[in-house]
Amino acid sequence: MFRYDPNLLTLVSFPVSANFPIMLSRQSLKIAIITLIAAFAGFSSAQAQRHGTEPIVTTGSPAGLVKKIDPEYPMGFVIHGAKGRGRFRLTVNPKSGLVDEVKIVKSTGYQDLNKLAVKALLQWQFKPGTDSPVEVPVEFDIQGGNRILH
Repeated sequence: MFRYDPNLLTLVSFPVSANFPIMLSRQSLKIAIITLIAAFAGFSSAQAQRHGTEPIVTTGSPAGLVKKIDPEYPMGFVIHGAKGRGRFRLTVNPKSGLVDEVKIVKSTGYQDLNKLAVKALLQWQFKPGTDSPVEVPVEFDIQGGNRILH
């Protein structure tokens, strides 16, 4: 006899040799889903590598720059061919040299790539007293291989 347990889920997606439903806890189901997502991400990365694609991010190096963080370029963007060149205006704090604000002068063409660029540029640091504002080009590019479309 079966009794209801709210912590268990029943999955009947394929027959089992003993012909009974598979019981998974919610935690096991979460782990299985995360494992599938990670496996897909690994597959996507391996697929891009097989096609010889390599993500490249280039940024300017303005005068007075002492700490530079390059933007992330996730493999998912590379696989789908998202690339672009943008221009960003940084407002530098004259006392600390930290970047107080980043404005998009010219978009990369992708809102998500713009966000990744801004996130990195906000971490840059300049010598105190650096003239502000500073304009910086950022380019997300894909080198080699054939463009992969899904």
